Amino acid sequence: MSALRSLGVIAGLAAAPVVLKAPPAVPAQPGEPTTLDEVVGRCRDSRLAGWDLVGLAQQLVHDRYTHYSAWHLWQSPQQSFANGRGLSNQYNSALAQVLEELGFEVRRVHAARVRLERAPWWHSGHTWLKVTHEGRTRDVCASRPSTAPGRVAFVPVTPVRPFTGLTNLNTTLGLAPFVIEAVWRSLLTREPTPRWLYRRFGEPVTTGSLP
Repeated sequence: MSALRSLGVIAGLAAAPVVLKAPPAVPAQPGEPTTLDEVVGRCRDSRLAGWDLVGLAQQLVHDRYTHYSAWHLWQSPQQSFANGRGLSNQYNSALAQVLEELGFEVRRVHAARVRLERAPWWHSGHTWLKVTHEGRTRDVCASRPSTAPGRVAFVPVTPVRPFTGLTNLNTTLGLAPFVIEAVWRSLLTREPTPRWLYRRFGEPVTTGSLP
């Protein structure tokens, strides 16, 4: 038990600067929803239905996420949405909560590797939704403003599996050491943190063509 406690203390000390150095919340634009309940209300007030309603919810969630962030792994989907940054586990889970509240049948799914539309040679893990309405199921993802229900900007290249609490834990723990190492490297070298860690949505990871 003492060894496990020591490991926990070491992990906490390593992670503390990562949390303290994390970028602050992104201010919301005037009139922009900052809670998932507000998104649900905006969707209901729209009087839209079916896939048009799914598309509106997708757009509202996407618009709040101005930054892609693998940095804020500890935040819930609700916190991530309120703060305007996150990764697919968070922003698509936030969208799932909105769609479920609106009465849609939603399944969260995950692939260990997907091929991205803008850079087909770049593979990464990704979480998205399968939404069913009137017997038809479509892929839905809030990562791009140009996507719509049934049209996403990636192709899975590994099996598509259900996204569960264990999936979330595995992907978070798998990514956390890389995040901690990147932030510590930045602190020690006084160089900027890498763009794969935190960047505006739509900006490339590097000065090359990575999305």
